[in-house]
Amino acid sequence: MIVLENERLRLTLDARGGAIRGLRDLGSGIDYIADTGGAPAVAFRLETDEGFEEAFEAFEWSMAGEAAQGAARGVSLVWRTAGGITVRAEIELAAGEETLRFRCRADNPPHGRLHSLEYPVFPDLAPITAGGERDYIAHPFATGVLVRNPMAHFSANGAGLRYMPYPECFSGASMQFFAYWGAGRGGLYFAALDGNGHPKWLNFYKNGGGLLEASFIHGCEDIGPAKGIAPPYEVQAVLLGGEGWHEAADRYREWAERQPWCAKGKLADREDEDGAWLHRDMGAATFGINAGSDRTAWLHAYHARIRTPMFHVLGPDWTRAPQTFGSGVPGGMADWFPTRFNRANLDVMQQYGDKYAPFEFDYLYHFEGADGELGRAAAQRFPDNKKSIDAYRFPFLCPAHPYAHDFHVRRDAELARTVDVDAIYYDISANNILKVCMDESHGHPVGAGRAIEEAYRRNYADTKAAMGGIAGRYVPMGTEMMNETMLGLIDFYQARAGGQPAAPLELYPLRDLIKSGDAELIPLFAYVYHDYGILRLDGWGKLAREIGDLYYYTVARTYLWGGLYELNYEYSPMESLDGAENAPEEHYYTFEPRGYAFDDARADYLGVYARLRVGAANKYWAFGRMLRPLAFEPPRLALDWFHYNHGTDSPEYNDAGTLTVDAVVHAAWRYKEDSVGLFFANASGDPQRISARLDPADYGMTRIEVSVHGAETTDVPMLERGPDGSAKFAIPARSILLIELSGPIQGGGVDVR
Repeated sequence: MIVLENERLRLTLDARGGAIRGLRDLGSGIDYIADTGGAPAVAFRLETDEGFEEAFEAFEWSMAGEAAQGAARGVSLVWRTAGGITVRAEIELAAGEETLRFRCRADNPPHGRLHSLEYPVFPDLAPITAGGERDYIAHPFATGVLVRNPMAHFSANGAGLRYMPYPECFSGASMQFFAYWGAGRGGLYFAALDGNGHPKWLNFYKNGGGLLEASFIHGCEDIGPAKGIAPPYEVQAVLLGGEGWHEAADRYREWAERQPWCAKGKLADREDEDGAWLHRDMGAATFGINAGSDRTAWLHAYHARIRTPMFHVLGPDWTRAPQTFGSGVPGGMADWFPTRFNRANLDVMQQYGDKYAPFEFDYLYHFEGADGELGRAAAQRFPDNKKSIDAYRFPFLCPAHPYAHDFHVRRDAELARTVDVDAIYYDISANNILKVCMDESHGHPVGAGRAIEEAYRRNYADTKAAMGGIAGRYVPMGTEMMNETMLGLIDFYQARAGGQPAAPLELYPLRDLIKSGDAELIPLFAYVYHDYGILRLDGWGKLAREIGDLYYYTVARTYLWGGLYELNYEYSPMESLDGAENAPEEHYYTFEPRGYAFDDARADYLGVYARLRVGAANKYWAFGRMLRPLAFEPPRLALDWFHYNHGTDSPEYNDAGTLTVDAVVHAAWRYKEDSVGLFFANASGDPQRISARLDPADYGMTRIEVSVHGAETTDVPMLERGPDGSAKFAIPARSILLIELSGPIQGGGVDVR
């Protein structure tokens, strides 16, 4: 065996083949790799034109460094395959550290091509707690998902996190780390420290041997004979203490804040810049209201109850040629203009202080439409093996082609010139398209990868500059889903995972686990990046009783995690007003009529959160940093849900059930160094009592102020403080308790009022 060891951990490799065979936390005594009795394990995987291979003909290794105090030790590994490919890896462990550092590369001969290299591979990961009952995997798939006991719930050919589909980002991952831990025992943090957006896949799944496996796949960005793959970044594996996903996210944030995408700085330091209306003034959002038909009756109905300005991402039915769901997209400029916005809608929005963004299928193109020859020359060509369950059958433009760049800028500059839009929204764009193109005639190498990433950024930046120059003001830009590399350019994004299981798309590969409660959305992206200025639209809701009572929980969670709740009308009608709903023939998707009435009570409930969003909570939810929540045991309740706002051919259409969730949603936020806001939202129809340790000094504060916000009550709940620092308080039904801590400690005691 090859052993790399310090006083903290021991890594063991197979001396005959270099595969990882042991990883031990010497402090806790945890062995993370199971003893499989000498069964063979994978050291690496290569992808060539012929497929995947992991076999090799020759292997050699050597140790480097000294065991002296303070010195790093390392091991160099070399494999040679029958096809003439050489794989090299280096592993380093510094004295006193709990971090393993991995680098790798592969060199191929002048025949054949390499597409990807998978390394490191951590095979045969064992349960950490007894039976895996208190084990978890947290992964940035769709901005954050938590799975309980992955050993029990993942399967070799089923649920797992490998070759994930939409949203693409880093193959479904919006960030470049994940964590596997056992509560209260220990765990492992895995991260790729890449600040330049190179293509990669972050995998955690069950392997063919029935055990868990973690790995990183590195995509080749210049595919060809003798080109090789040499990722210019390291992968880390680090011991954790078993404190939960916040422990891993805190570690990642320390690195992420130093990356180029955070260079613009925190939003709280820029809160008076142009475009601040998006974060400061908008209380709620809609998505998919028809742009070309009169929807003023619904706009009036929203404002009668919600009573804040709203942000509307209008549906795609504003272009000259059809832009629809499933039956057509525009081609060149002549297919987009002149526009067909309904002027009455825009006038009513202006009356209420609302803002709007047109919906664009950003990189889809009708190759038989206007300028079809130019579009076909710029078509993105995907590899046969996409390492994704998405088929990529849409007609895409490659963002790196000069025509795609020029068209992108000209189209939206013309939109700003002719309509004076408030913002712009891009569907099917940089955050959910595979960043690979095999057509070297576009001016990029075969594979592209980072070249595609940089092209998206350039196209966005140049388009934003052009729109702003014409408008004479900042024009916020939004996308479908989000990837960390787009921070600083993208101002808002649409998500749906917060509405699961009563929502489509994100997290759908884990939908069965979500429905059973064995997987759930977590605010991983918000925890790392929210204060750097990215607004999430989420919820996929309706103001109709028929969607079920999970609505109350989803609204609360969306706002407490810093987002705007989104009323969505893409695949189904709007709420019925006085017995009338919008007609399918006016829509861009042929939905089935419903007749579900607009519910005043649900609109009132949403209004409470919307007004808090633009009021007392604004400095936290819009400009603050998310903190670790207080530890307490919230009561649980089962809430019903019904999912009909989806494609009629989807297996999820008309799905229904119940989901057991926390009756009280909790989040903690800090605004600069001035104050801390602790939010407790009662999503149930009954009063709830909570007990938690609450000491302002834990946050460097001296004062406590309590307020409650609800549709029917403004009674301030009783706050009982015990000598042990505990606090007990009551929360009225479907209300929000805000505990603000302020007065940074400069000596003196604690003032409770």
